[in-house]
Amino acid sequence: MKENYILSVRGKQTVEGQSDNIDLKTRAAYMTKNGSRYISYTEYDMNNPKQHYRTTVKVSPDNVVTVMKGGTESHNLILEKGVRHKCQYITSFGMISLGVFTDSVNIDLDDKGGEIRVHYLIDVQSELASSNELIINIKEADSHVDCHSDNQSS
Repeated sequence: MKENYILSVRGKQTVEGQSDNIDLKTRAAYMTKNGSRYISYTEYDMNNPKQHYRTTVKVSPDNVVTVMKGGTESHNLILEKGVRHKCQYITSFGMISLGVFTDSVNIDLDDKGGEIRVHYLIDVQSELASSNELIINIKEADSHVDCHSDNQSS
């Protein structure tokens, strides 16, 4: 897949009143297949730049956003407005089962790109663990733009 789009991902996680932000800007592939839109990109481990994994975001025609992450900490995060899904996270410490309730999904995508905004809650054994916001922007890259993966936490 040709990575001829620029992707920016902004995540905000709030736990007990304390927020943590993550920003990522990188090249990505963007395509439509069987009515669903796919964004696929490579993420690098901040602590070990030689370690990387592929992440794919699928947006189905019924506005369900699925984030599929491979590698040592793989998972499928299903974000569907008004629905609580159980997700299994495989980490270096073992498997963790989480509940994910999505309270809003706003999608504005076309063939040239666009934006996805999702707000969701994560619970562990039905106890609220965090409130999360995910904003994904995708746009066609200018041919002269050089973009590299830039994982930052603030």
